[in-house]
Amino acid sequence: MNSKIGGSIAIALLAIYVYLVVLGCLTVDCALAPACTRHPVAAFNEGMAQYLAELGGLVSALVIAELAITRPGETPAVRMLEPHATDKARRRLRLVAIAYLVVWFFAGAAAFLFGLGHPLVLPPLTGVGQSWFGIAVAAAYAYLGVRPKKA
Repeated sequence: MNSKIGGSIAIALLAIYVYLVVLGCLTVDCALAPACTRHPVAAFNEGMAQYLAELGGLVSALVIAELAITRPGETPAVRMLEPHATDKARRRLRLVAIAYLVVWFFAGAAAFLFGLGHPLVLPPLTGVGQSWFGIAVAAAYAYLGVRPKKA
């Protein structure tokens, strides 16, 4: 039961994070378009910037923590299943876990690319994109089990 509540919270946080990243990208896009009629940067306020940074950190921390304890090739979060879980439950968990990672990846990549291309238009988006890039590399290292060689 607790894993269902925790999973629901994680998905809700991811959804809000994605919404703010998309809004940030649209804000940058509008700021660059002379025909855009709304005031682009004012549409993305300080509260949104703060929540984007906080949610980016929370969602990314969940991703890296989960990938760090998952063996390469294994489905993330598989340990949450009961020992006698059905194949249907295993498939559902695999689908949700992979969807979560894919959505996190594309939202972060969008923030990174928009921030990389136009870093001064919306600095909060640029910061989240840069943070995401570092965390994505760390998550990949953690999942693949890459360890530095001992001297």
